[in-house]
Order: sequence, then structure tokens, then C-alpha cells
Amino acid sequence: MRIRSLARIIVVASLFVVTDARVGEVARVKATSGDDSNMVRDVFGAVVDKTIIAGVLVGDNEETGESSNCSWSPSLPRDSGQGQTYGDEVEKSVDSILFRLYDRNCPQQNTEVFWVAQVPPELIARNAASIAYDMIPAPFGEFAPPARQGVINIGTWFWVSSAVWQPKVVVAWVPTPAGPVTATITATPYKLVFDPGDGLFGLGKRTCVGPGLKWNNLFGDSTPSPCMYTYRHSSNVKPGGLFSATLSIVWRVTWRSNTGASGSFPDVTTSSLHQMRIREFQALVTS
Repeated sequence: MRIRSLARIIVVASLFVVTDARVGEVARVKATSGDDSNMVRDVFGAVVDKTIIAGVLVGDNEETGESSNCSWSPSLPRDSGQGQTYGDEVEKSVDSILFRLYDRNCPQQNTEVFWVAQVPPELIARNAASIAYDMIPAPFGEFAPPARQGVINIGTWFWVSSAVWQPKVVVAWVPTPAGPVTATITATPYKLVFDPGDGLFGLGKRTCVGPGLKWNNLFGDSTPSPCMYTYRHSSNVKPGGLFSATLSIVWRVTWRSNTGASGSFPDVTTSSLHQMRIREFQALVTS
């Protein structure tokens, strides 16, 4: 008998504090793949309250969203075009942070002027990483046998869909007189962790690299999987007759800048809870 065939993240980070600035439009979002070499970053930008995001692109492997035709350029010591004269003051220091005055130019709109903090790529990456974290999904686990139809001593396969197992990418940048400084943050899934929830009755957590292998009828009941756990006891030993299992994805988070700088952040783990019903089959012997 084939047991297994019984059934079948925009949060806007405060990247750059600005003063003497007008409130602009809500930040636009555009998706990008892991290869961002052909992206034009200096035409995206927006301001929310007193936070400036001079180009934030968010996505995974889908090309969706929309872009702005706005551009950013260093202000000159002259009238900005809004009836306000800045004289020679195009740079200032606040709490040891250098701010540079920039014009935001958009088609059929008046030029807006903003003070932009000239921060290192490490800080851009650290703040933009919070956007990447909000994009990381919790895993929707699949099981064979299904979660409510498990059987002791029959290996339970677990896996997640390929749609979940995709890198998440955020690109942020700030304008500088020498051109935009960018930081690309990538969160990449690399292992599954299954906590079966059977406690002292079980064999402990199982970890496997990759999204797991999807089971089908050709595998039968005896074929092992790298992502598999075998329950040794019925879930009737638990209240409600269920084991509370947890399936987690561990993500590696890295960043790189067009300045050549790069680094990594601590791993991020996303988890989902699954109620597992595990039964015990008893053979009937007749003579």
C-alpha cells in the first residue's frame, strides 16, 4: 500500500534624514533580478515625510512595477528655482555627518531641493537590509504523507515550492558629487530545518540544504529523501493527538556596493507551524 498517495514583505527605512525639504511623493518600487548590472539607478527617488530614498528597487526574479523619470544632481550655489536662494551653502555638517544639497528634477514639476546625508555604503546597506527582511516569506511547507495523515516508521518528506525558494534583492543608493553610491542587498535561501515537534519521543531536528524534493508516486514509500523525517511514535501521546512541528528556511544576507565594498549580515530564519497527525497501523494476522 502506498501511504504517501493517500492524499495529496513597502516598508521604507529611514536611510537619510533631510532638513529644509519639501514632502514629496511616495517612494516608487521596481522589481529586479539578482543581476542588476543593467539597472539605471539615478532616475528613481522619492521622499516620505523627512526621509529621502534616492532610489530604492525591490524584487526577486520578476520584472514588475514602475519607474520615475526624476533625476538627482548636486545643487549649485544659486537660486534653486523655487524662489529660495542658498548662496554658497551647498554643504553642511550635522552631528559629524556631512550633508550635501541636491536638486530633484522631475518632468513637468518644479525642482525640489533636499539635504542628503553623504553616508558610507555600509550604512546604506544596513538600512536597506530592513526592507529586504520584510520581503522574506515564511515557508509554506508541503509533506508526503500529508501533515494530518502521517504514519509511524514511514518517512515523512518535506519541501517548499520553487516560488518561495528565490533570492530577494533590494538596491538602494544615494547621490554624491561623483555619482550614485549603491548598495545591493541579497537574501538567499540555503537550508531547510524541520523540527518534528515530538520532543523526547523523537530523533531531533532535521536539516537539509536546498528546498527539498517534491514526492510523487514513482518514489513509493521506501525511497529516502535528503529532506525527510521518520516518526517513531503516534501523535496520540500529545494533547489533541497532534505534534506541533515547525518548518524553517534559513537565509544568508549579503551586500555589495559599486564602490567595491561588500559584506554580510547575520542569517535570517523564517518559520511556519504545522500540526502533524501521526498514526500507527497494526497488521491483522489471520490463519
